[in-house]
Amino acid sequence: MKQFDFTEEEAKRRQYVNMLRKLSSSVFNPAKWEKLKKFVYEPTPLNSDVIIDDTTLREGLQMAGLNTPSPKDVCHVACLLRDIGVEREEVITYTKSDQEAIKMMHDEGLGDMLAAWCRAVPADVDIALNLDFKQVGISHPVSYIHFEKWNGTTLDQLVEKVVDTVQYAVDHGLKVFVHGEDSTRADRDFEKKFINAVADAGAQVYRICDTVGCGYSNHEAPLPRGIPMKIRRIKEETTIPYLEIHAHDDLGNAVENTTAAIESACSLYDKFYVSTTFLGIGDRAGNAETEKIMLNCYLRHNIQKWNFTPLRKTANFITSAMNYWLPLNKAIVGEAVFSHESGIHAHGIKVLPLTYEVFPPELVGHKRTIVIGKRSGKHGIKMKLEEFTREKIDDQDSRLLRLIEMIREEYVEKGRKYALLEGEFKEFSKKAGFQINNNRERTET
Repeated sequence: MKQFDFTEEEAKRRQYVNMLRKLSSSVFNPAKWEKLKKFVYEPTPLNSDVIIDDTTLREGLQMAGLNTPSPKDVCHVACLLRDIGVEREEVITYTKSDQEAIKMMHDEGLGDMLAAWCRAVPADVDIALNLDFKQVGISHPVSYIHFEKWNGTTLDQLVEKVVDTVQYAVDHGLKVFVHGEDSTRADRDFEKKFINAVADAGAQVYRICDTVGCGYSNHEAPLPRGIPMKIRRIKEETTIPYLEIHAHDDLGNAVENTTAAIESACSLYDKFYVSTTFLGIGDRAGNAETEKIMLNCYLRHNIQKWNFTPLRKTANFITSAMNYWLPLNKAIVGEAVFSHESGIHAHGIKVLPLTYEVFPPELVGHKRTIVIGKRSGKHGIKMKLEEFTREKIDDQDSRLLRLIEMIREEYVEKGRKYALLEGEFKEFSKKAGFQINNNRERTET
């Protein structure tokens, strides 16, 4: 092998690792973590304010097969979203149950942040006015594909209907967002005229809807599917004050397209709206996840205004209220996100948690779990023991070696396929000679 001189790199490595160790902590330390985050990820600031406009209680409730939560649960979801820092919440208003939940939200002081989703008809705006909304989103297709639902109606007539509804809402004192459904398949010239028409009528925000998830995140991708290009052209060619992105996940690109939109808009607008749903629930494959966009903005751009601690709790409540199955490996809030079984992972976590954890579990209200299974080695078994005994175990402790052999036999000789339950691990540990208090409160490794 060709010889290389790594003297300079070795010195940099030692300096880097020493700083990592200095900033790491076995117990979550928010101040140290913030310094560690900036040291490792080197976030770049944005020039615009990213405003999360969560639509879990509109788009999310439309997901086929989910239970419709009670008004009380809907209101509680709204409060949880407020508590994590969501600044605008879009809701539906049509049923008695919807309206009961909205009244509860007003009682909880959420009125200013609520937005009613409306079709382009004044009657929907009237419902919003009767429910004391201060802002509405008026949704209407902008692609010729979607216009086939009204193939006997001219473009003039379609646009006039939207403009009239926007004007009606503005005349009644409402702040208006206009949602351009299927924007990433819309004719460029038509969409430009459409945006200017609704802006002239008083709309404040235009929502770029990547309705079937076919948009591109590449900054040079052409219109209509190039989302960054679309943002630049709308800024150059229209008078709409602000923009929003609403990305679907049909091709698995919703978060990518949303983050690309945020970064494209940051030098053009002083604020940019981002329409998301918690856990990504929504029609078909769902949407960009609220929690993913928040964490990406926090790690990439050091946006500090959100409260991440309730994220895990919020996920658990929503899954229960809507009968939604939360995948074990769901990023940020899934059960397995901070679970470690394999020996190499457990070793890495023991030496430096940052090895396999992009951020501390406590940041999002989660916890680290060491799972003992077929792929566990000495490091994982020792960490699990120390978690229960609250004392350091020597690597050569005969009881530890006995326990390792017992677990190896369980998997290799007896052919066990699944991980040990914590009660089972305690019983194995007792047989190996350790004192385990079954009532002792569990501590984090």
